[in-house]
Amino acid sequence: MKVRDIIEVMEQHYPLEIQEEWDKCGLQIGDKNSDVNKIIIALNADRQTLKEAIDHQCQMLITHHPFLLDPIHNIDRDHFMGSFIYDAILNNIAVYSSHTSLDKVSMNNWLIEKLNVENIEDGEDSGVSKIADLKAEMSKNEFISLVKNAYGLQHIKYAGHVDKIKRVAICGGSGADFIEEFYGKADAYITGDTKYRHAKNAFDNDILLIDIGHHAEKIMVSKLKEELDKVIDIEIIESQSEDYYSYE
Repeated sequence: MKVRDIIEVMEQHYPLEIQEEWDKCGLQIGDKNSDVNKIIIALNADRQTLKEAIDHQCQMLITHHPFLLDPIHNIDRDHFMGSFIYDAILNNIAVYSSHTSLDKVSMNNWLIEKLNVENIEDGEDSGVSKIADLKAEMSKNEFISLVKNAYGLQHIKYAGHVDKIKRVAICGGSGADFIEEFYGKADAYITGDTKYRHAKNAFDNDILLIDIGHHAEKIMVSKLKEELDKVIDIEIIESQSEDYYSYE
């Protein structure tokens, strides 16, 4: 297959036109006419995932977080952005990212489905977040345990006084500012990268705010592989996509 063939499949599922205005989805680096015999999927476009692509002799790296989300001021091989570009080109690796397009279509569905819910709907106008009903009402402590088990997390942080949880909302990644959309609409809101003011808002507005970190979005690695395996007949491998943070 050619890079352009895989891009076509990705954009049939996750159209570029639905990405947020500030986002940088699409082909980041590479030649659309290059051949691809092996793909690696990763959460991030970083040194680790590019090295994995090189080590596994992949010709395409598909990520969630775009390499080009950070501005490039020069292509200097002594700095990360320049060295990444050099190494990708020298090793004939195309880099493609689907960020908020994938968020709107699949990411937050994948995340909320892990919580044994029903009646999934868009949580706000952009369609990034999702809201749904738990199939069985839970206490706060029961729900916190469910969240930790669902996403394989040993550590989370949470805020807010809520005794019973029935309706829940989620936005993977940095969705803390969406909390205002769910006052009076959800008993719990799950997201990442929250700040102190978000915790205060949770207390003031009777909603349980659970911060699962940004790395919970790693669910996309295996889920996207499952989707692409249905329509692409070449080898696809999963990056380790380790968390940048360490926890004690």
